[in-house]
Amino acid sequence: MNEDILAGQWNQMKGALKSWWGGLSDDDLEKIDGQKEKLVGWVQERYGRTREQAAEEVDARLNEYSNKIDGTVAGLKAKAYDIGETVVGKASEAATTVRSGVEKASSYFHEQTFEGIGSDIAALVRKYPLRSVLIGICVGIWLVRNGKH
Repeated sequence: MNEDILAGQWNQMKGALKSWWGGLSDDDLEKIDGQKEKLVGWVQERYGRTREQAAEEVDARLNEYSNKIDGTVAGLKAKAYDIGETVVGKASEAATTVRSGVEKASSYFHEQTFEGIGSDIAALVRKYPLRSVLIGICVGIWLVRNGKH
């Protein structure tokens, strides 16, 4: 993890830093302020490590954190891909269903006479009178609006 990323993710990392180094206080975090060298110096001083040991420990912890974040991002990407695949599949199914319905309607209109269609509509109106009135009103409004243009 480079120093720019460390500084950018400092606030999100504070909890992880405290769990790694239990003696790290809020005041210490404020003083370090996302600067890797200050963190290395703090680990060196607090735990009696050499500069090199402290730098290795800090790098190891930061890489661990970075890998965890990268794994989370990869998991989210995989989930997004799966959701996308599901949406594409459902859209394809819906398109097939609509296409089938249009084909059935087309064949119905080609096979029926005007009188046959009229009697089918009359049967639907008798079976569903309220819905038929509402549909008729909506069609009438649509015709009025489109007739003005």
